[in-house]
Amino acid sequence: MMKLSGTRIATLGLLAAALVGLWKAMELDSWGFDGPGPGFFPQLMAGICVALALVVLVFPGQAGETEGGDTDDVEATKESNRTFAIYIATFALFALGATYLGFAVTVTAVTVVIMRFAERRSWFASIGYGVACAAVGLVCFGWLLRVDLPEGPIERTFYTYVR
Repeated sequence: MMKLSGTRIATLGLLAAALVGLWKAMELDSWGFDGPGPGFFPQLMAGICVALALVVLVFPGQAGETEGGDTDDVEATKESNRTFAIYIATFALFALGATYLGFAVTVTAVTVVIMRFAERRSWFASIGYGVACAAVGLVCFGWLLRVDLPEGPIERTFYTYVR
């Protein structure tokens, strides 16, 4: 039997909220004659929340510990300030890039900058993850859900093939 720690109790509350959200989202139409209905995205997100809550319920991890292993508040360091500044700079990159370069290039660039410089991942992992995020966003939101994404040459080319 699982021990009911504070993490698991909080997770049970979040699981209950996710299940209620899924229940209410299932009352909406998930698909219509012209594509995804109003319930598609809420059902998808609620389902993901339920799955993640179940994972955290089974494998809760260490509650209240930082990466250094202490449980006290950690003061800001030069490294954490640098990381925060990189995240703030990507807001400007995201706003300007979306205006002039389109969705795919902007998402790839922002993801690479964050992963490579703020999170210190390898170039290979950063570029791969950035391209994957842009592709999933373009296919799921731009094509399947028909969300108006900022258009650049990549988006226009993609839409000519799929629409």
